[in-house]
Amino acid sequence: MTKTTREVCLGNVSRRDLFKVAAGAVGVAAIAGLAGSEALADNKMAKGAAQYQASPHNGQSCGKCANYIAASSTCKVVDGPVSANGWCSLYAQKG
Repeated sequence: MTKTTREVCLGNVSRRDLFKVAAGAVGVAAIAGLAGSEALADNKMAKGAAQYQASPHNGQSCGKCANYIAASSTCKVVDGPVSANGWCSLYAQKG
């Protein structure tokens, strides 16, 4: 008696068992994806580590930086509120 492709690949695994495993894998992947995006969103540098200062530096200021979010006076890469007139070592000229 020859075995079908299903029998060779899956052995004695039922479709129900296969779907349970697949559903579990999808759930784990979704949870891992959510956890990863939250970690990235909170991964900002402290002001001290970024050498943030409340005054411009050599004509550069947060208000002219690509990372500055004017609506909330915050930064994409530095934690906490920042001044449009401030500056840090992560300054990136708006393109």
